[in-house]
Amino acid sequence: MFRLTAVTFASVFLIAGCGLVNDSESDDPHGFDQAMAYASCIRANGVPNFPDPLKEGNGVKVQGGEYLSSPEGKKAAEACRDKDPQGNDDSDGGTIDTAKLADWMKCMRAKLPKFPDAQTSGGTITITLQGTGIKSDSAEFQNARRSCESHAPGGNLKVVDAP
Repeated sequence: MFRLTAVTFASVFLIAGCGLVNDSESDDPHGFDQAMAYASCIRANGVPNFPDPLKEGNGVKVQGGEYLSSPEGKKAAEACRDKDPQGNDDSDGGTIDTAKLADWMKCMRAKLPKFPDAQTSGGTITITLQGTGIKSDSAEFQNARRSCESHAPGGNLKVVDAP
């Protein structure tokens, strides 16, 4: 199984800094505590309105990318890099089963015809929804994700919404 992370960030620089580590052995298997620590750190470092993460299904939704595009936000993101749930280590997502990834993509496209191609890096699968009309927080997307969960390819799933 893999975790869903929905990220609503405006730029690639900011996208790289958000997400969740898939660590089912930890005391925080869905990454909520780590995401909360990151949000608290961002607020403490000059972005007081940065929102708390939200529990969503088997994962955590991290929002607030618009706050990180300012000079203060960029400085806070750099200061909180050690608390970033995704960090820069894609290996934490585990192994991706490429055959299952193809099955999962086929399943998702059967339910959402405009579902985009997946990009993989290390143990992370990134789906960028920009330009598709699909929103990660929509009932349609959540229903498709649940319906296709039996095809989950492993690894870490990062879903990037349009800004």
